[in-house]
Amino acid sequence: MNGVSKISVSDDIALVTFNRIGADLKFISAVFGDFAEQGINIDMISQSAPTGDRVDISFTISGDDLVKVLALVNKYKADYPDVKPLVSNGNSKVQLFGEEMREMEGVAGKAIAAAAAADAHVLMITTSEVDISLLLSAYNLDQTISLLEQQFGITAER
Repeated sequence: MNGVSKISVSDDIALVTFNRIGADLKFISAVFGDFAEQGINIDMISQSAPTGDRVDISFTISGDDLVKVLALVNKYKADYPDVKPLVSNGNSKVQLFGEEMREMEGVAGKAIAAAAAADAHVLMITTSEVDISLLLSAYNLDQTISLLEQQFGITAER
């Protein structure tokens, strides 16, 4: 019993970040609506704690949608000059799943320790009661996956 029953890897994932946007979420709700209209699926959403009236928000998309996203990002830059979007592509999402996580402490710590031992470049972490998702750059990706497999005693699905 180690908390993780499945490790899956998804490649060609892009990270989109909007720094210092209004904490009222009007802008990001418009962004999410625009993405939905373009058929772009958003995953791994993470928002920072507010600093004054500003937040940072990051999320992932499939690299297949990158051209559509870049067109939207250019529109936002023109319409909202204060908004500074960042886009990083060619990343991988490593997802650890396990129903046991709900009742087990330390699973995230073990996953992060394995990534640290591989000197992974972790771009974002999101969690739920039964899932830990790590967005990783290509740097030391295979070593990170190998150490996660060793840590949790299962083979990753790619």
